[in-house]
Amino acid sequence: MTRVVITAAMFTFFCRTLALSSQPLDLNPNPNLSPQQVVEFQLDALRHNDEPTPDAGIERSFRFASPSNRLVTGPLTHFSEIVHSAAYSPLLKSQASEVRGVVVQADQARVYVTVTSANGAKLNFLFMLSRQGEGDYHDCWMTDSVMKLPSEENANQIAV
Repeated sequence: MTRVVITAAMFTFFCRTLALSSQPLDLNPNPNLSPQQVVEFQLDALRHNDEPTPDAGIERSFRFASPSNRLVTGPLTHFSEIVHSAAYSPLLKSQASEVRGVVVQADQARVYVTVTSANGAKLNFLFMLSRQGEGDYHDCWMTDSVMKLPSEENANQIAV
């Protein structure tokens, strides 16, 4: 397996370039990506879900599902059904997303985001990640779970 190393500066450059183009970024887990970068990549992949083929974004996002997450949500066909469900479908083809807070404690991270769905609804999600301790993904941040948070009147007061 070949690993591509992308620094934070390169990732930011690619994200800015991506914003100017319609081509989704294509990454695989690597130790140089922070929890926030992993979540931003997953959100962008889902925003551009059908580029270049149907559900390509779901496949790109699934690459960053941790091995323990894959035991519950995999294989890819099952993961795709979950993402297309009412709880998670607002992540698909969303208008925008904003990271509202990141908390990293040792090898665990919580990333709070607000997503503006395709129909303009603002929804809050919590991504739980862990740094992998062994195997092919050693030292890579990967997503263990994603939870839709209850809507609140004061969405900008997400506690981190």
